[in-house]
Amino acid sequence: MKFRQPTLARMSVLALLGWVAGTLSCRADTHIYAGALGTNQNDKLYFSNGVLFDATKSGYSFPQILRTNGLNTGYYRGDVLTFSALAGTIPNGGPIPGHAAFGAQLAVQVASVEGPAGGSFAFWEGDGESDLGVITFSVPVGTTNGMNYLIISENNGAPGTDPYGHLHGREFTASAPGTYIVGFRVIDISTNGAGGGPLQSLSDILLMRFQAGLRIETIQTFTNRVSVSFRSPPAISNVLEATGFIDSGNWLPVAGPLRGNNNLQFLTETNAPGATRYYRLRALNNLP
Repeated sequence: MKFRQPTLARMSVLALLGWVAGTLSCRADTHIYAGALGTNQNDKLYFSNGVLFDATKSGYSFPQILRTNGLNTGYYRGDVLTFSALAGTIPNGGPIPGHAAFGAQLAVQVASVEGPAGGSFAFWEGDGESDLGVITFSVPVGTTNGMNYLIISENNGAPGTDPYGHLHGREFTASAPGTYIVGFRVIDISTNGAGGGPLQSLSDILLMRFQAGLRIETIQTFTNRVSVSFRSPPAISNVLEATGFIDSGNWLPVAGPLRGNNNLQFLTETNAPGATRYYRLRALNNLP
């Protein structure tokens, strides 16, 4: 297998790298649901299960792997992330408590993006299979008042209709390796409210973490032990390797394999020598 050129950082007598081999062998579909705290005029919208993915309250991350062919080639893409609007009627699987008002048309707005300098976070509209080759919108790192949004209700904003929506296949990508903190909020773009405005008021911003490319996040040294932290998709198993000489090519596995779980994880070398040491993560997609 070929490896991407790694980035190198030095920490006193240690060095660390993150290398990736292979691609995602399977993709999970994560759903985040949008609804409202009430169905009266100006009642607030919210993400009903957002706390599970909140970067300020949870260790959850959406790892993204560099795509080298097919859809999103040249961008970092991970598991499918589906924003859905809770149903209010039986035909759509409802009524689900917390659904928005009938006639509301919900959309998810990308309000802010933090991440590596020069990077951007993008949304691709599609079925998840066709190589459309066109980004719907892209939000650069440093944005704090983003206005781009994707519509998640399937009611076309008609008065009195179910705000429900559940569209699969949409994609989010990052353009450069690194950690992104992206702020999402739910808005009502309908004109069925007072004075021809929206029915519901916008939600608080939900900050979510996306990790583009496998990388070592931290490295800690203890007596005869070195521990590194990282985040990885569930489809990938990871091995920590070490060497005393960066150009020797003599990399030896010292911990793992450990299958990713989208959260912060640790691999530790025990009985580590006290000399200068280099570490890398090697991600495999076909380990048991």
